[in-house]
Amino acid sequence: MSVPYPPAQGPYGPAPIHIDPKELRPGRVWYVVGALVLVCAFVTAVVGFVFSMFSTVALPDFEARANAGEEVVFTVDETDFQLGLYASPTGDQGMCSLVLPDGTEERFGWPGYSHYVEVGGERWELVGSRGIGEAGEYTLACEADIGVDTFAVADIGDGGAGFARGLLSSFMWALGAPLLGMAIGLPILIVTGTRRSRHKRRLMTERRQWPQGGPHPA
Repeated sequence: MSVPYPPAQGPYGPAPIHIDPKELRPGRVWYVVGALVLVCAFVTAVVGFVFSMFSTVALPDFEARANAGEEVVFTVDETDFQLGLYASPTGDQGMCSLVLPDGTEERFGWPGYSHYVEVGGERWELVGSRGIGEAGEYTLACEADIGVDTFAVADIGDGGAGFARGLLSSFMWALGAPLLGMAIGLPILIVTGTRRSRHKRRLMTERRQWPQGGPHPA
């Protein structure tokens, strides 16, 4: 049986034991992995929130525009959506009517939610909506009124429900991505730190018993 050498002694007691961080396992690269997961999660949250919110509140593409007192004809190829009526800078849904493909004239109803956008020096506000159930040629006819410049119509999907889903999606990006990042990244950092600390203590214990260069017991 081999006899271990006694621990190395310094002038004031046992010599300090140095553990090179490169010896510890798992490697420090896992700290980088955990940190990258957190950073990527927060960056994704910001980008996703901004993009989703912009897509939700942005002004939709207009199917047609008409100045107050004018009529404009436009074609609808799809059905089963809400046609939103926008006014710039002011107005209300009672000032415009929609002539259907069969010649019937209908009024716009309340849109069900508020939406206004300022873009290119213009302020557009959603003031009315109406369901579209058939394809064909429609006519937007608006009355003349002082203070109203332009009316426009646009596809607003299923109306308020779609708008609410867009807002919910934006906040899910803002909250969900960071929570997911923390759920993955923090455990990586904690486990890495804990296991490296345990490994360091084990190495220090071994080297107190068997100094560097000394034989281990058979």
